[in-house]
Amino acid sequence: MKKEQVQFIEKLSNPSLKGRVPGTKGHDAARSLIVEQFERLSLTPLFDKEWEQTYTAFNGQIGRNLIAQKKGSGEKWLLLGAHYDHIHGCPGANDNAASIGILMSVLDSLKTTKLTITIVLAIFDMEEPRYFMTNSMGSIQFYHQSQKILNYNDFLGAYILDLCGHNVPVKNREQSLFVIGANTCPILSKSIEFAQGNVKDLQVYRLRNRELFHLSDNYIFDRRKIPNLFFTCGHYAYLHTPEDTFEKLNLIKISKIVSLIIHSVLNINSQFDDKSGQPLLPSGDVPLFNRKSEAAELGRFLKVELDSYHNLDRICQVLMREISKGQMMNLEKIRLTLKAMKLL
Repeated sequence: MKKEQVQFIEKLSNPSLKGRVPGTKGHDAARSLIVEQFERLSLTPLFDKEWEQTYTAFNGQIGRNLIAQKKGSGEKWLLLGAHYDHIHGCPGANDNAASIGILMSVLDSLKTTKLTITIVLAIFDMEEPRYFMTNSMGSIQFYHQSQKILNYNDFLGAYILDLCGHNVPVKNREQSLFVIGANTCPILSKSIEFAQGNVKDLQVYRLRNRELFHLSDNYIFDRRKIPNLFFTCGHYAYLHTPEDTFEKLNLIKISKIVSLIIHSVLNINSQFDDKSGQPLLPSGDVPLFNRKSEAAELGRFLKVELDSYHNLDRICQVLMREISKGQMMNLEKIRLTLKAMKLL
């Protein structure tokens, strides 16, 4: 990750912004920092030659999504998204300045690359409570308004990032990243499998989508049964607290996630011919990510043998609950918990 992007994350999570709450000066400052990056990366606006997609929330507050694009030569498009709002009095470094920095770094690395697919970069507003899972959520507003100008028949899927800047509190699994929704599209899932082979020391675990993982802006895409991948390290101890500071971020891990997404995007791009816009490899030829696939991924994390007959929903629920406690633990403790619940 370039020095400029590290500085961008630090500025976006500066305590002086007081949480980037919609309608505040900190929120205004955050928008200015993000638009400055759009311009530096030579991106172009998506909505009416304006960076902002505005709307009125249920409480009368104006929501302001920030939307840019890197135009490709074909018709297919991929969405990269993360929210920028936060709650009062909290810096929000991991939630969600780090994720925005990751996406900016991806576009920075691809700045001079000629792509077949178009990348739409959406920095969503109003993801946090009290807007979460209401129609005022920025990603929901984006989805509905974008129908007018984007062809969803050419939509490849959404990459949504949230809480991607911290170590997972499990010994020897600190570098873990969960990529959720691998079952929603074979091409997206396969691209992650390809990409993780090109990034050293990042432990990537693909999982299936389920309501348990409706934790961020992936919600609307999942509800609409649209291909999507949700990138997260799970909840952590400093979530929504004043302790969510820049200094606690793992910048090395963040850089690895940048590399993972770059490799994934380039892999997807390579599958389309820039003349016909048709996939070079039919999706039917790519194996589906199913229960057996997920069992293998969870088994790899837990270092146990799992199969599709195990209660994978409950195993995921327990795993995420244990991780969210924020206390460093070892795999044996998690396995004992699962055994006590007769899940192993």
